[in-house]
Amino acid sequence: MNTPANHLASLRFDGERFSGHALDVDCVGELTSYKRLVLQCAKEMWRRAHPDYDRLPKGFEERLVLRFSEVAEGSAVIPLRRVVAQEQPPLDFDDEFDHAAALIDEAITAADGDDLLPAEFPRNVIPLFKDFGCTLRESETLFVRSRHRTSEAPYTARARKRLAEWTEASYEDLVDVVGEVNMANVRGGAFELIVHPDQTPVKGKFSEPQEAEVLAALQSHSTSRLRVRGLGEFTQAERQLRRLLRVDLVAAGAPAEPAFVEGVTPIWQTLAELGASVPKEVWDAVPADLGKRLDHYLYADHEVK
Repeated sequence: MNTPANHLASLRFDGERFSGHALDVDCVGELTSYKRLVLQCAKEMWRRAHPDYDRLPKGFEERLVLRFSEVAEGSAVIPLRRVVAQEQPPLDFDDEFDHAAALIDEAITAADGDDLLPAEFPRNVIPLFKDFGCTLRESETLFVRSRHRTSEAPYTARARKRLAEWTEASYEDLVDVVGEVNMANVRGGAFELIVHPDQTPVKGKFSEPQEAEVLAALQSHSTSRLRVRGLGEFTQAERQLRRLLRVDLVAAGAPAEPAFVEGVTPIWQTLAELGASVPKEVWDAVPADLGKRLDHYLYADHEVK
């Protein structure tokens, strides 16, 4: 039986266990987890593209058959290829599965960079990341690269932790918050808002009409605050705002309250101490009407005769 194949993606295992381009047996399950991610992501992408259909096309899952026949050099590189039996209809090797693989790369890159997930990434697929990478150690990285991308997506320990946080139970609700803008990226339209000093900054994205207001708040972040209205994602357990899913309005908020610094001597006490340090005879020489005739005592000697 002839089985034509086409490259879908490459998974590169990097770490001491994978030196000499050898794959640890314990890590073979990562290939299955990756396939599951691609399959579920592709399903959601198909459903979005065909909202009038209740069911997936017959044989949809069977179209994703992945195999690898080598462990290439570069730590341990596993090239994954899609295959189809000769009696099956030819595959379109630029379909939902290929686009899903590219979207997974983008999601991993965003998580590693502590950025927002791509807007088009299906949220109900995120929990599947919980199993992907579970055999990797803290110092190990799994680099993923779909055939549509020229660079690898680093599935680092940081990316795995970030995605694990996103798999926690959450809910969406309207938000109306005021905070300090401590970061804004004009090119990507991303910004961070410190709503509470003891909590992690909340990430969001602003539109072009909102750009001037956000940048103005960033420029004067020590004294200004930005009010944001929109839709936010909250953690189910702590009811804390995790991120801004949509920003509908930005406007100047209430100015920042002066920070109280403990241990600093109050100004009134400083003045009292200065006054006490002046000798009594000096105070006796101060005119009783100084407050009313200050200009006279300051400039009397300079008046033009």
